[in-house]
Amino acid sequence: MQSETAKIYLQHLLAESLSELKLTSLLDSDPQISVPDPKHGDFSTNVGLVLAKKLKENPAQVAEKLVAALKKYDTQGVFEEITPTGGFINFKLGAGFLVRNLAKILEQGELFGASISGGGRSVVVEYFQNNVAKPPHVGHLRSAVIGDCLLRVLKAQGYKTVSDTHIGDWGVQFGILLFAYKEYVKAGGKKELLEADPINELNKLYVAMSARIEAEPALREKGKEEFVKLEKGDTENRELWQWFVKVSLEDFERYRKLLQILPFDHNLGESFYEDKMPAVLEELKNKGLVQSGETGEQYVDLESFGLGRCILVKSDGGTTYHMRDFATYIYRRKEFEFYKNIYVVDNRQSHHFRQLFKVLELAGYPAGTDSAHVDLGFMSLPEGAISTRKGTTISLQNLIDEAQSRALAIIQEKNPELNNQQAVAKEVALAAIKYFDLSHNRKTEIVFTWDKALSFEGNTGPYLQYTHARIHGILRKAHQADPPWHPEQPLSGRAEAKISAPERALLGKLVLFPEVVAQVAEEYLPNLLCNYLFELSQAYNQFYEVSPVVQEPDLDTRHLRLAICQATAQVISNGLYLLGITAPEEM
Repeated sequence: MQSETAKIYLQHLLAESLSELKLTSLLDSDPQISVPDPKHGDFSTNVGLVLAKKLKENPAQVAEKLVAALKKYDTQGVFEEITPTGGFINFKLGAGFLVRNLAKILEQGELFGASISGGGRSVVVEYFQNNVAKPPHVGHLRSAVIGDCLLRVLKAQGYKTVSDTHIGDWGVQFGILLFAYKEYVKAGGKKELLEADPINELNKLYVAMSARIEAEPALREKGKEEFVKLEKGDTENRELWQWFVKVSLEDFERYRKLLQILPFDHNLGESFYEDKMPAVLEELKNKGLVQSGETGEQYVDLESFGLGRCILVKSDGGTTYHMRDFATYIYRRKEFEFYKNIYVVDNRQSHHFRQLFKVLELAGYPAGTDSAHVDLGFMSLPEGAISTRKGTTISLQNLIDEAQSRALAIIQEKNPELNNQQAVAKEVALAAIKYFDLSHNRKTEIVFTWDKALSFEGNTGPYLQYTHARIHGILRKAHQADPPWHPEQPLSGRAEAKISAPERALLGKLVLFPEVVAQVAEEYLPNLLCNYLFELSQAYNQFYEVSPVVQEPDLDTRHLRLAICQATAQVISNGLYLLGITAPEEM
């Protein structure tokens, strides 16, 4: 059990028991193991029910046979009770195992919850795909914080991760921006004004030109002409575009630091693949996949798969997102030899990725199994969709500033003596913002409102931070008590027999942390970790309400409870780190 989780150990027990009873061949897949209501135990399986249907026998009798075998194979005494209930089997962890796991948390510290299951295999994670010359807004938040969380979790599971923004620096929108810039200069606009605040000023030009195009659709052709010139190497357009990219990358890095997400390994924008696209197009042609359309466009016909036409080259000769994404996949496959290639992108791009993966499969690449579109529900405002083109956005800078202002006001009201109030307010603000997003199932559509995004009560990031800080306040008192406590002190064997119901509930919850992290890595669902940490914090607060800690007169019981406090704080801290949220010890 040293390197196994309780769930993996249970899977082994089930495998051994089913094999002995010659029942393995009757199952189409491994038995399902769930976490039931605590009153039923720590784990449960319906395997007795499943087998009974196959055998046409009484579910309770099948479960009883399995229980007898399971008890025999549990040689390490991990489970205190293994109980059949109808066709279900419930498992209750023993006090000895719970205390051993507690000691393991204290020993492993920051490494508790980590795993080597990834085996060093490479996983590419693409996220926070901001566009050049546009300030990031709340709509970009989802990809940024979910991608960062998944990167952290995959690292913790032993994968070699490669992160890339795949920043949007190519396409017709840059032709429109080039056209807008030239029109601005032609009308007497000063370049110095643009250079003083390039991202916001360039964005204003783009928004204004987009409004003109809506009124005069023919102007869009001017933008397309400028992009074709850019693709063909026009010197003026190249120099302007390079400046757009330079200032945008500087701004992007500023926001990355502001959001406290991990540094990116690569910022390979769409333009990086410009010189790689001709070879990809030639490869697709050689494989007989490319057809020519009525107006000269080149495409792959996916009608038979219900996916329409996948356009590669438009009638004006301009390339499409698909061409750049085909080149991206092939480059990554050769360069990084990835085991998995993950795109953290909102669900409006689902059709795009279905087309992308299907064409790659037709070309002989295993994109259907080695790549995944981690789709995100769309974030909108109460009044409708977020659109830079229409000017309906809330900037990330404004969101962070407002969150920090609200957090600081609460701190000054509730803990005016706190040191480093500004720094703590920033940590609390980011916790509120990130957790608001991460706690939703990523597939859920989110309507952004200030009050929901910046809530500091209930199932929120600040609530978890507060629980962590509260525990550290107790531990500080324990270090100063007589006698002082230190986490290195061994847990008494006698303490196992004294575990109360609230202690047991909390210890059982701590056991599940590695299981939850592994599930997040497998299903790409950060909200599972949020749910777990919230439930853990609730279990801790319920434990603390009825269990004296520093004031407990019995030394063994006091040491056990302090160890539980230390371990709970450690797991909350480890979990918050995986979410990209800090865990202050005082607030």
